[in-house]
Amino acid sequence: MRAHPTPAVRISGLRYRWPGSAQDCLAIDALQLGAGERVFLRGPSGSGKTTLLSLVGGVILPQAGTVEVGGQALGALSAGARDRFRADHVGFVFQLFNLLPWLSARDNILLACRFAPQRRARIAAAGSMPAAEAARLAARLDL
Repeated sequence: MRAHPTPAVRISGLRYRWPGSAQDCLAIDALQLGAGERVFLRGPSGSGKTTLLSLVGGVILPQAGTVEVGGQALGALSAGARDRFRADHVGFVFQLFNLLPWLSARDNILLACRFAPQRRARIAAAGSMPAAEAARLAARLDL
């Protein structure tokens, strides 16, 4: 029997409610995404798209259930450890902020490498340089 690879994202029993809310705004019994799998999130404003991404990025934690990224349970990490994990393992562009307007698009992309030694090491191990990887990503995203 072949061992199954660790899912890129695994969610189970997730319940999230915004502080002060009387009901869950997001409830996901089970969701699993494989490495390289593409998913399109679609829904009206307020349906939970950004909340789900914030949970997967470890920016917020659910009231119930687990969110794992690459086999790491995000709820088991402190806030600082989640920040480091996100910097090293999750490509996350915030919806409303965190792009620095005085930097070019290329330099905003490269900024992630400044805070993520593991990300820099993976780029070097692949035989590339951060600037070349930023150019590749920008081209892939048509930026």
